[in-house]
Amino acid sequence: MRKSSLIGHVAELLDTVLASGQPADSVVREFYRKRHYLGSRDRRYVSETLFGILRQYRLLESIARRAIPPQSFLRSPKVPSIALCATYALRVLGETATDLEPDIAGLWRVVWFDVDCTAYLESIGKIDAFEGVGSDPAKRIALETSMPDSIVREWIARFGEAEASQLCKASNQPAPTAIRVNSLKCTVEQCREVLLGEGIATERTALSPAGLTLDRRVNTQALSSFRLGFFELQDEGSQLIAMLLEPRPGWTVVDACAGGGGKTLHLAAMMGNRGEVIAMDVGELRLKNLAARAVRAGVTIARPLVVGRDDGVPESLAARADAVLVDAPCSGVGTFRRNPGAKLTFSEDFVAAVSRTQRDLLDKYACLVKPGGRLVYSTCTLLQQENEEVVGRFVATHPEFSFVSAPDVLRTQAVPAPGEGPFLTLLPHRTSTDGFFASVMVRS
Repeated sequence: MRKSSLIGHVAELLDTVLASGQPADSVVREFYRKRHYLGSRDRRYVSETLFGILRQYRLLESIARRAIPPQSFLRSPKVPSIALCATYALRVLGETATDLEPDIAGLWRVVWFDVDCTAYLESIGKIDAFEGVGSDPAKRIALETSMPDSIVREWIARFGEAEASQLCKASNQPAPTAIRVNSLKCTVEQCREVLLGEGIATERTALSPAGLTLDRRVNTQALSSFRLGFFELQDEGSQLIAMLLEPRPGWTVVDACAGGGGKTLHLAAMMGNRGEVIAMDVGELRLKNLAARAVRAGVTIARPLVVGRDDGVPESLAARADAVLVDAPCSGVGTFRRNPGAKLTFSEDFVAAVSRTQRDLLDKYACLVKPGGRLVYSTCTLLQQENEEVVGRFVATHPEFSFVSAPDVLRTQAVPAPGEGPFLTLLPHRTSTDGFFASVMVRS
């Protein structure tokens, strides 16, 4: 397909993502489902360009706005997607205005007839994106990495300016493709050999003993090894969460916010498929994929159970679980490198609201832990309001629970976990994982 047409698809898809408020990967899947004529190479170009723009959206939008005559915004206050595509090509990919104009001029005339395309393209390279930012390091880092100001300010306060900058930059890079090998079907080395036979080289992950990193992005669902249940797509950091429960064969384990069931399957594998893993969530839709995934993985001990937001927990499970995992819904700040569009919808009001939900979930499911049992709270965010403050309040109001060191729990399993305090905090620039927080509590 001609480049001009591909750019048009990117602009159309970008408009759809921005208007929907849904995760970009979900929107992209639906977009491709209706456009079977796009080949694999075309899809790769569209996806890589789209996600590149989303990662740099705030910076690109700032540059584009400076290059557009003010009177042009009288028609619409938004910067058109075609202008963002052009800015990305020039400022990020390093293309020249001369080379880009033939591929974009036709689209430009249709979308933005009152702004001269040639003048816009020629002005982009001359703009200082940081003009007016001043000496405020938080504003500069936030603009440079297209991060929300409030997140950058918190990270500077916690980690210092230099490390906050590194964390923001790492959160703005594409994530590697990591998988968790299913120990019910094969060993890690056996999985590596099978994948190599399918043309995919891998490396052992640095932290998770069950993890591999693929040498390139591939459609894993098309692989016979995936269909045989040899592995699941799962970030390396996420793989460590189930290990914090240290589940044993024969245990009763509750995955209280199971979602699609990735951690449920990991727990079942660690238990040797003996015992019971009860996968709870608020609706059948969120658990719909678990049954098929369990069959592929050879898991027979996973039991889905719908527990509505306003429902109480089953009395039959009270104080019966050896371990309970509350992998709580959160702002997803730790997954920005996988879902960069979430930066555009991030709000402090949502963080305040979701932190209340997180506290309620801990209060709700703690009663399932039997005396001597373990309660693990985890999120994929790196904000204290959703992490340290939530578990701190919980322990203060539930004196029967006390912290044990999450990093130490992992170290006893030969995982070189970072940190010395009670909590596990995974920072992308240090661990090459998504950002995660986890706390381990034991009931006396």
